[in-house]
Amino acid sequence: MKKNKTILKRQILIHSSKQKVWDALADFGNVQDLSPNIAKSFLTSDVKNGVGATRHCDFTAMGASVEEKIVEWNEGRSVRIQIYEAKNLPMVRGMEALFEVMEQGDSTLLTGTFEYHMSHALGDFLNNLQMRKVNEKSWVRFIAGIKHHVETEEKVDRNTKLDLSAVSA
Repeated sequence: MKKNKTILKRQILIHSSKQKVWDALADFGNVQDLSPNIAKSFLTSDVKNGVGATRHCDFTAMGASVEEKIVEWNEGRSVRIQIYEAKNLPMVRGMEALFEVMEQGDSTLLTGTFEYHMSHALGDFLNNLQMRKVNEKSWVRFIAGIKHHVETEEKVDRNTKLDLSAVSA
């Protein structure tokens, strides 16, 4: 049976240099500083960034956690992260995130793409019913969190007021 892949692609203009945005993404072990969805993160490899770097993330909701690894690294341009193990994320499989940065004058356009599929037909039904909306909201908050962190140098948490309207499809 063919799996239906869900793709959530969002963009945001960050009023900062491309290098500063890239540096935030490249600080792989500290993703909790960028995301209101992640309570704690840390490296699980000796490699700090680049292909092969791994990290653990504890989410703020449902006691969920993931193990992630960098599977593609184009210095200063893009990074692809694969979630290879998940706890308390029922029926969600094949998760990957791609972040791309592009200079836009004095600012930087960040494009974030999150892909996943549900593990069976019931999962597809639940995804269409509610899970997609939950994942979409979470992804938009993550993208907005990156902007907030880069522009203010403040750590982002679940109480940070984010400009969600700055995120576009």
